[in-house]
Amino acid sequence: MGLPGICVVGGNLQEATLRDKIATFVSAYIDKFQEKLRVRNLPIGMFSFGRPTNYYLAIDRKRLHLIYSSQFAGGIPEVLYIDLRGQKSETFSLEEIGNFIRAQRGITDWHGVSFTASIIDASPIDKEKLIDQMTEEQLKKEFEEIVRRHQPLFIPIEQVSRFLEIGNEDSITNILLVPLLRHLGFETAESKGHHERVLEFGQDIQRMKIRLPTDHWLYFSAQVKVGDIKADTDSQKDFVEKILHQTYAQLNWEMPDPEVGMNVKPDHILLIVCGNITEAAKQYIYRHELTKSRRVLLWEKEMILRLCQEKGLPDAVQKAILDYNKRYQPPIP
Repeated sequence: MGLPGICVVGGNLQEATLRDKIATFVSAYIDKFQEKLRVRNLPIGMFSFGRPTNYYLAIDRKRLHLIYSSQFAGGIPEVLYIDLRGQKSETFSLEEIGNFIRAQRGITDWHGVSFTASIIDASPIDKEKLIDQMTEEQLKKEFEEIVRRHQPLFIPIEQVSRFLEIGNEDSITNILLVPLLRHLGFETAESKGHHERVLEFGQDIQRMKIRLPTDHWLYFSAQVKVGDIKADTDSQKDFVEKILHQTYAQLNWEMPDPEVGMNVKPDHILLIVCGNITEAAKQYIYRHELTKSRRVLLWEKEMILRLCQEKGLPDAVQKAILDYNKRYQPPIP
């Protein structure tokens, strides 16, 4: 298929010969990628170049960049050839070019790949080798991402439930919760081990962020508690109050975001309870003002299990849970 035969062509690359060379190379790359999908009997529509796609081809003094997106790609596809060789910088990153395309076309969902610019003038054998190698790498990466997003739960849900019952806070956080949060769409989620916690209300999971359709970020952190939470006696209510104070204190606790180069405060806190929460404890928590304002979101064991069943878990996480349960199974009487 390659680049679409009928398309809206634009951009500032004036050299017709260079534009033809770029189009020929990129078309060969797309054809090879789709050929590999067909040979493996993989669904083309789930991978790159399998849906109506807009293409943005940018060349600087060192690299040829292929940016592609299915966003706003209905009707006649758009192909832009962008000449960056006259800019001050010798080369640009995919992120920089993606930001430029986003500003020009309003596209927020895009992917890309870069090549050495000299490849368009390389010998047919060298081109073929590079295309074969890079399409193989891209296909493998996309396949792993699809499996990560869609891996169903193949272990019994009882195994996950048992893990939540017997695991300590660090094990549950690192083995299950951090991978689950990333699996659900958080682009970052980092565990902070007990040895690093300076304050009582230190974030158990921090630097959690998820991108909104407007391209803004929402930031989260999480407080993790093992066992059940009750509020039937005064001492149990005091314990719940202590947990709430620790959780709410996180709202003013800054965390660094290296991608934007600044410290940020969480917009929301997840209070993750790995056990069950009694009705009295839920009422106690829900009556709090910050809980009413939805700045603190409550997870309990039942919700964790439901998310695992509905969304699945990465293969490695499921195997790690089985291994942990086997290692710490109770002795046979």
